[in-house]
Amino acid sequence: MPNARILPPARLLLWLLLGGLAGALSACRPPQSAGPSSAAPGEIIYFVPVTSAVAALTFDDGPNGAATEQILDLLQHYRVPAAFFLIGTNVLHYPALAQRIAREGHLIGNHSFVHPRFDQMSTAAMAQEIAAGTEAIASVTGIRPAWLRPPYGINGPGLREVCRAQGLTIAGWSLDASDWNPHSAQEIAEHVLSGLTPGDILLLHDGCETQPDANRQSTVEAVALILERLSQAGCRFVSLPELLRRQGPPLAEFANGVRLLGLQLSAQPVSGATLGVRYFWDLPADWSRADPSMAFVHFVGQHARLQDDHRLPSSQDVRDLALASRPRRLPLPATAAPGRYQIRIGLFDPARPQVKRRIPIRYAPQQHQRAVVLPVELELSAPHNDQAGWCRSAGPWS
Repeated sequence: MPNARILPPARLLLWLLLGGLAGALSACRPPQSAGPSSAAPGEIIYFVPVTSAVAALTFDDGPNGAATEQILDLLQHYRVPAAFFLIGTNVLHYPALAQRIAREGHLIGNHSFVHPRFDQMSTAAMAQEIAAGTEAIASVTGIRPAWLRPPYGINGPGLREVCRAQGLTIAGWSLDASDWNPHSAQEIAEHVLSGLTPGDILLLHDGCETQPDANRQSTVEAVALILERLSQAGCRFVSLPELLRRQGPPLAEFANGVRLLGLQLSAQPVSGATLGVRYFWDLPADWSRADPSMAFVHFVGQHARLQDDHRLPSSQDVRDLALASRPRRLPLPATAAPGRYQIRIGLFDPARPQVKRRIPIRYAPQQHQRAVVLPVELELSAPHNDQAGWCRSAGPWS
């Protein structure tokens, strides 16, 4: 992260300037109405394929003394909504802060009662832990959360069924600010601003598990930098319900239920350098950890073809989905010719790995030989000096 840098407002504005494809794609899409403002209990939401340049801001492990207070002041100043995933015991320790979060209209989610690892508990004990978190939050704020974020992003046995029974949607994240590591405010802000893309759910921390008065001053200062730069660029954070309302169709859905929600490319890739790619995969509810499905990704140019084949997330754990959406680094040969490369993506059938049989596509605006043809292209340039940043994305907003 020390090599990252904060993007100037002009580059962040590319969020908004890449909207020219929407009209071209509308003819091949089914009519879309505004999406619902909530998701089904037990459903995992970690990234949303949105129709405009918005993302969601979320905080874990609060409330926490001065850090939460200062973050609320910043959100109030910039008029930005956020989601706070609160730990029950922290709510009982800082009831006034929990009440302020509720009073100022931010979404309150459940982050358990004492922040245990769900994979080290029985299903019954996990259900009791989640219910205790809900009761603590409700007793102080009067709000019964509709969202749960599992501690450490680890689902635990039967989490989806428990959440369905308790009426909770499971909140993941697609962009981790890594503020739980000992980074400076500048480093945290650089990491976020250089990677944020529409539809992202950003994870930050206003507390540290159940530690009272945990030092989160770097996070507080990073939030100030992030909100100031995004406000200058005209980009917006919206609430989780609003993010869902702006949901559009995925880039593709395959016959096995796997969906490609979106894709992001690093800005200004050049021959001989490295291409960063983020993939946002969504797995069906019956996904098996034993399923070794492989995605194939071809960048097809006039005189060359590049590949970034990779495995899909190993499970539906919130953490695994988040890890799978981190940037992949694809070395670009120095001999790769500059120009436009069409992006084709598909899945191989794990039942027939020896023949690399392609899984049929259930939905995609454009396809070729059971490969999804994305609505954006890789634009490869000759080497030059200004190579940093992320800005090119594919999704219903583009």
